[in-house]
Amino acid sequence: VTKVKEKFPTAEELQRTGTRMIAEVASRGGSADVSVRGVLVEIRDGSGLIMRCPECKRALQKGMCKLHGRVEGFPDLRVKAILDDGSGAVSAVIGRELTEKLAEITLDEAMQQARERMDYEVVRDMIEEKLALRAITATGSIRADVYGLSMIVKDAAFASVDVKQEAEKLLVELEASE
Repeated sequence: VTKVKEKFPTAEELQRTGTRMIAEVASRGGSADVSVRGVLVEIRDGSGLIMRCPECKRALQKGMCKLHGRVEGFPDLRVKAILDDGSGAVSAVIGRELTEKLAEITLDEAMQQARERMDYEVVRDMIEEKLALRAITATGSIRADVYGLSMIVKDAAFASVDVKQEAEKLLVELEASE
């Protein structure tokens, strides 16, 4: 046994991996604290203004909690979306604070819109209009299960895409594969 002189990276340094392709994360079975960049190709049902159980914080389905039965819920905002980077896709869940930031709507404004129209779906539609088919960079933990990849998003921002640079990169990749 000999003592190694090189300094090995810490666990925190290993976690800071930069932006990864979704296919790469999938091949590893997921990743903690990873950033991916892609397009929100679908805003899924369950997005927008929802009601949560006061006991366990789960989203209510028609006023019912899976664990606690019929309860008086409290309002919340979220986005459930499919994020696709061309190499793969991940089901992403974006919490209230990030939803408010990205969709530029507060919970109070969402509640007001829903009251005025007497329809919670109006909030989902507003969020979809702002976020669908937009490029974002999302950071969070990705896990794989029988349903595919899912990500709880801790941070997100709209990504600026340099179309010329992306096209050149794609051309190089295509020429290399010939």
